[in-house]
Amino acid sequence: MTFEARALDTAPPLMAKLRQAKDEAALAVLQRIFDDEIVHVAIGARWFELVCSRVGEDQAKAYQRLVSPHFPKGLKPPFNDEGRQQAGLPKEFYRPLANG
Repeated sequence: MTFEARALDTAPPLMAKLRQAKDEAALAVLQRIFDDEIVHVAIGARWFELVCSRVGEDQAKAYQRLVSPHFPKGLKPPFNDEGRQQAGLPKEFYRPLANG
């Protein structure tokens, strides 16, 4: 949910550059990767929701508790909030961990 969500952040600016360069083949590959990452993050988010509900833990707090030790300097913005939301990863999970 964290590393694959990063692909949701970095792909759109690169896709814009590929459109500008008219590199349709590379753009198609990156679009496929982006679409796949939404599915991957969504699967993780569904499992995370299930586990949190079973143990009675707030999802956002659990995410922050689990992620923050691995990113002591915080998560690096900018974030693709729209893509992350589409994948089921709300801002309340990761925004408090942003480093700037």
